[in-house]
Amino acid sequence: MQPINESYSPRLDVIAFVVIAVSFAVRYWFVATGQLNLVQDEAQYWDWIRRPQLSYYSKGPLIAGIIGLWCKVFGSVELGVRFGSVIGMSAIQAALYVGVSRVWREYRLAVFVLFVAATMPLFSGLGILMTTDNPLILCWTVGFFALAAATRNRPDHVPSSVPFVVLGACLAVGIWAKYMMLAFMGLAQVYAVILHLRGQLPPRFWRNFVLAGVIGVAVGMLPIILWNMQHDWVGFRHVARLSTGEPKPFSLRIVPFLEMFGAQIGLLGPWWFVLVMIGGWRAVRKSFFGPIGAFDRAYRRDLQSALFFWPLWGAITLWALKSKTEANWTAVAFMAASVLGGMALKAWWENPERTKKARLALAGIATAVTLLIFVSPLAPLPAEYNITNRLKGWDGLGLEVQRLMDAEFDNPAQVFIFSDKYDVTAELAFYTPGQPVTYCLWTPDRRMNQYDLWPGPGAERTGWDAIMVRKEHQGDAPGEAHALFESVGPPLHFQAEFRGQPARKFTLHLCKGFKGLWPDTPSGRY
Repeated sequence: MQPINESYSPRLDVIAFVVIAVSFAVRYWFVATGQLNLVQDEAQYWDWIRRPQLSYYSKGPLIAGIIGLWCKVFGSVELGVRFGSVIGMSAIQAALYVGVSRVWREYRLAVFVLFVAATMPLFSGLGILMTTDNPLILCWTVGFFALAAATRNRPDHVPSSVPFVVLGACLAVGIWAKYMMLAFMGLAQVYAVILHLRGQLPPRFWRNFVLAGVIGVAVGMLPIILWNMQHDWVGFRHVARLSTGEPKPFSLRIVPFLEMFGAQIGLLGPWWFVLVMIGGWRAVRKSFFGPIGAFDRAYRRDLQSALFFWPLWGAITLWALKSKTEANWTAVAFMAASVLGGMALKAWWENPERTKKARLALAGIATAVTLLIFVSPLAPLPAEYNITNRLKGWDGLGLEVQRLMDAEFDNPAQVFIFSDKYDVTAELAFYTPGQPVTYCLWTPDRRMNQYDLWPGPGAERTGWDAIMVRKEHQGDAPGEAHALFESVGPPLHFQAEFRGQPARKFTLHLCKGFKGLWPDTPSGRY
């Protein structure tokens, strides 16, 4: 068995720097060259920055702050929206490497963990898409190793308050990113209790830990609670509904569960999935079934990694048996997954039975698939086989809407734009020339969203005209739209293109004579 106290070599830092720098460069190229339009949530988060608030309907305020910062640097363009994700993933990779190498002092393991993280499909996606999971995982990773430093208990170690300060800050900022950060404190308590019961906590740990937790959670939740108090607690109601699902009789959802499980394999990468499962089992065996030494750092490492992976990943994946889940809900558990996968990869790599060809083959496959993810938009695939086409075409839609405004209306300056879906509303706001304020019409077939909390067109636009945009090719406009205007035109079918290939389909309606009344959103549809 390899000793836990590995010797340091500057060469390992150089390797880590190269991995982080190259992956940053690839992600920056992808975003800066416009390989993919903004996806729906990115466009919505960008629209939030135009109306800053303490919090928002579905998320805390951090995502809007990050996008707002980089849009001031690059402008309200795709690079401005996404640069936070590009630099954020580099920070996550750096935090993983520094945490494993400097906090755990496992220098070679740190390189293996970094390589797993840099070639994991989910992290590749989160490194280009500006979602709340990116800053959440950064806070989670830094907090994870702050917890490791705070629970260090060796005769030669002098306890410090710095890890607790870092832990509290990570909790606060992580909560601003996503409520999931609250789960970190629960897992941290379980980890600390186990160490306490086995007599392995440093002096005064609980006092500092509780203080960091209370202050961190309080600071993180304060703006979110204040905002929800002013908006009938809609953010919390929304999260509660997502967590419990629609009320209906319980039944096992086998097919959706299998789809969720398959998605997890894909997001991890099949090769890393196998190693994560192996590393995760070994960590459980070491933590709960193996001999325990009072200052055994391998035991602490495995216990913490297992606790921060299995409960969250297992519970959310299994939840698909009962209710609808999204594949990315497990994203924060992938941080510990990269650690567990790195442990298993190191053990496999250093096994003398492994040939050089086998090692290079695994490393090559992981690297090639990662690069393939980024260059896939350049592949000359027929439209029907290019799965990314369903994410493209928003820029073409914006140009088509502007063309209709100029060609079909007497006064284009008195034409507003709306949709019946929040994602179309947000994309129209970003990609229509001039980036106008857009609106989301309430219809009975959808849930509430952030646009419902903002004012509609209002009486001041009485007599204006409008363009309504709907997804796919559809028929007549819904009755809710007809009630708002003197006339609503027949459907105009439009298929956008992205670099010469067919992309998304839309239906547009030319609406004349706004009556000045915009429907209120009924309560209860969270």
